[in-house]
Amino acid sequence: MKRFKSILLITLAIMLTLMVGCKGKNEATSKENKKLTVAVNFAQTESTFKELEEIAKEYEKENEGIAVEIVTYPDYENTMQTKMGVGDLPDLLATHGWSVMRYGEYLEPLQNREWASKINSSIKSIMTDKDGTIYALPMDYDIAGVAFNKDVLDEVGVDPFKIKTWDDFKAACEKIKQAGKTPLYIGGSKDDWTIGNFFDWVAPSFLITNENKNYSEELVDGTFDWSNWEEVAQLLIDLQKSGYINKNINEGTWPEVGEQLAKGNAAFAFFGNYVIGEAKKFNENGNYGFMPVPSNSKDDEPAYITGERVALGVYKDSPLKEEGLKFIDFLAKPENVNRVAKVSGNPTGLVGEGYKTDAGEMNQYFEKAKDYRGFGYFDRVYLPSGMWGSLCKTGSGLVSGTMTPEDAAEQMKADYNKLRK
Repeated sequence: MKRFKSILLITLAIMLTLMVGCKGKNEATSKENKKLTVAVNFAQTESTFKELEEIAKEYEKENEGIAVEIVTYPDYENTMQTKMGVGDLPDLLATHGWSVMRYGEYLEPLQNREWASKINSSIKSIMTDKDGTIYALPMDYDIAGVAFNKDVLDEVGVDPFKIKTWDDFKAACEKIKQAGKTPLYIGGSKDDWTIGNFFDWVAPSFLITNENKNYSEELVDGTFDWSNWEEVAQLLIDLQKSGYINKNINEGTWPEVGEQLAKGNAAFAFFGNYVIGEAKKFNENGNYGFMPVPSNSKDDEPAYITGERVALGVYKDSPLKEEGLKFIDFLAKPENVNRVAKVSGNPTGLVGEGYKTDAGEMNQYFEKAKDYRGFGYFDRVYLPSGMWGSLCKTGSGLVSGTMTPEDAAEQMKADYNKLRK
């Protein structure tokens, strides 16, 4: 009997140990499985990506059992469209200008979060739908134009704020070229989004900003005559043939842009102010600035590009939605918003106590921007979803010589009609 009791006690002890062990393993597995995936639309090498990674690490320290992974995709827009189609979006995602029009139906409404009332008035209308719903946290926002290395411009006697038209811009480029510099560094076909960005910047000056030649309604309602795109495409060809664009554009990449701007080898870059953040990685003390995008005629005025920059939403069907909302609130803290805005070279997306745009020498250019009009990203406002790729691919075709402006216009028309359906 005693032996039976001993065996029974040993058996019970083993079972209890196994149960405790299994419980511990299950708890550990549960904690390990709580990993938030945050998808962003900028490269791992960019300062903004690295800053978000650092913020995520700090969040993990304060929230045991939660891991936060910042990820990106080589073709972000198309990847996200595929994920929307199959209902497999990441827990949090960068909305890259589409928080309302494209991603709104997939995102958790955020207008009741404590920080929502602090959204900067300059960006609030872009972030809000007609019912007042907000779907993403804007950590900063774009007031962007043509970035430049001021030392290069000073060297050749070019005042960027006296450049009013594309003819003025070409004249400035000629001076820079004669000085042995690259007037405009685009990047190139290996990162073809850099060429797409060129069209996002210049298209409004041909098609939108001049009230005497404004096709905004036609672009939206589907009646736009795409032969008007030939003039937009021709500008890229003209700049390339004149030797004003980096010669390696068919092999060029995005990381080269900031480096060449920083080293004073290039004067201009058609990107948001994040390109200045990239340049500072190579030359922290460089003399940088940004000017409005030139107009296409003397009866129009230069203008800036405005819109979302770093804006993040929470996938409404995420199994970790509550954890995602908690992380969004963490990102919205003043110290985190300020950090991201600073490395992006942009104003903070939230305002009020604790929020501060720390742009340093760039503040003078933000002040100048108040005197000009601002227009939203061309593809986000006037083109159907999916046409960003059309801007990139037709642009690459133009610089490689495999497409003419007429070809590019026909392809844009075909893609436009297809995607509108």
